[in-house]
Amino acid sequence: MKMRRHRVFLLCTVGLCVISFLHYYKALHYVSLLRELSAPYPNIKSFIMVSGFFWREKGVAATPISPASPEEAPPLPALRQGVVKQSLGDGGAEVIDPGALDAKIGGPGVALEVRAMKEPEPPHPWEKPEENQLGDSPKEKRHEEQHVNHIEPDLKKLLVQVGKGPLPDPIKSMGDLHTRTHQLQDDKTPYFVRTSRGAYCFKQGTEMATIKESSVKTGAGATRDVVEVGKAVQRKTLGLQQQTGKVSKGKGQPMGSGKQLVKCVCRPGWHGPYCGVPTMVYHSNLPTKERLKPREVPRRVINAININHEFDLLHARFHELSQAVDLFLICESNFTAYGERRPLSFLRLLLNGTYDYIRHKILYVFLDHFPDGGRQDGWIADDYLRTFLTRNGLSRVKGARSDDVFVINDADEIPAQEGLLFLKLFDGWTEPFAIHMRKSLYGFFWKQFGTLEVVSGCTLRMLRDVYDGDGIKLRRREYYSLPGFRKYENDTGHILVQWSVGSPFHFAGWHCSWCFTPEGIYFKLVSAQNGDFPRWGDYEDKRDLNYIRELIRTGGWFDGSVQEYPPADPKEHMYAPKYMLENRKRYNYLLENPYKHKIQTE
Repeated sequence: MKMRRHRVFLLCTVGLCVISFLHYYKALHYVSLLRELSAPYPNIKSFIMVSGFFWREKGVAATPISPASPEEAPPLPALRQGVVKQSLGDGGAEVIDPGALDAKIGGPGVALEVRAMKEPEPPHPWEKPEENQLGDSPKEKRHEEQHVNHIEPDLKKLLVQVGKGPLPDPIKSMGDLHTRTHQLQDDKTPYFVRTSRGAYCFKQGTEMATIKESSVKTGAGATRDVVEVGKAVQRKTLGLQQQTGKVSKGKGQPMGSGKQLVKCVCRPGWHGPYCGVPTMVYHSNLPTKERLKPREVPRRVINAININHEFDLLHARFHELSQAVDLFLICESNFTAYGERRPLSFLRLLLNGTYDYIRHKILYVFLDHFPDGGRQDGWIADDYLRTFLTRNGLSRVKGARSDDVFVINDADEIPAQEGLLFLKLFDGWTEPFAIHMRKSLYGFFWKQFGTLEVVSGCTLRMLRDVYDGDGIKLRRREYYSLPGFRKYENDTGHILVQWSVGSPFHFAGWHCSWCFTPEGIYFKLVSAQNGDFPRWGDYEDKRDLNYIRELIRTGGWFDGSVQEYPPADPKEHMYAPKYMLENRKRYNYLLENPYKHKIQTE
């Protein structure tokens, strides 16, 4: 009898647990159980598909705590914080001038000098590194004169004055550039066209034919509807016409009598009734694909990044995303992530006209101080860079709407244009969203297995209400672990479902890690924050340029290991951003291994 009571009690307990779980799961809707259970364990990785979702790589969420360093951070200039009234409604954002940043840096600009570093002094990142005293063989030197003399052009501009005196201080010419506001404007570009028969098609994704071509093919079972754009009729949209009265009745196809269904004919890589869904979204885990509809007024897309010396990658980003992104927030600091002073190289290039082709879409964010505790714990500095970028940058944006899109990336993460254009032009997707990026090391020739999947964006209202306006929380915190997510769902009527643009087999961008010349890798080594151990820039042999060249040649890592890489064909889809492929002479050091000849001669 006692055993029966125990069984009944056990069954009731299990039943209550199941009911509680179902209630909780219903609240979370599409969030997978395994992903929820694995939240406390950030290092768990899996490629298992659960309920149509891939796990997000949690490694980026880990925040290791480093031991305190006895070194003191440099003195911090004062920062006068402005008052920002965050009111991102449909009517726009009311912004109060954040004030001027106190940027008092004594002396002229920082000169690029050649001198040996002595331990235990911290490395000076903007000194030109010394070559290995042993040097290379004459044969290697001759080859390197042809293939290795490819320092990034923008970085080269800054190196030409080595030995000619200090570079001019750009702060003196900056004026109010770091406090200006930016008024967002609506995008008037006619992304969609409507045919005379009523089809509504995305121009970039729809097959277009000239009138002469279409008149020849009209007897092939497909008609071309004339596109009426103003008074000019130059091209026709390829439309597919079906007479439902002649189509056999099938599941989900009601019989019609003489009615015609006109559809857009999609180009390869585009899908959906409007031909506006790119393959990277079509094959994603977005659970609301059937509810996607074009917007009447496009969203504005804001892309925020921190910049160090990734100038070639920055040009590729600007050209890849110039059509999709309405505003680039570019944050630069006169301190490295390690706490050393550094020149404002991007500002200098911005002022000398290097980025004039995109300057109207750039809002410059200047971080003139190093955060307290950043030298002892490098993750404090790493997080603070993104927090300052987001809050200072968005406080100076006027005319923003609550459903505009915010995307934050590292400088070596370049989203594909098609994915951001989809977010800009369609309603019906959920938030927040991650991006699956093709991974590569030192250049696109060393392709790595898998993808880098990082939560990268959401609407401005979700950023404000759920993530407290902090970009680092967007990248590293699960939305359902934050206190504001339930209220946001109730207020907006939106169900928050994290999804990813792209998939492990359909890339939606590029992550090119350590993609520099040997000199650029040297700068990255000595500028790295003091928290991501081992800090390879602290080891003199790892800073040797010949050692770095050997790593690029073999695809090895600083710990002596050599990975296995899948084959990479420069002709493969999504090998590299289009702008790089179109400018091979400039980007050849990233598209082809500049040291592969050593493999053939050994």
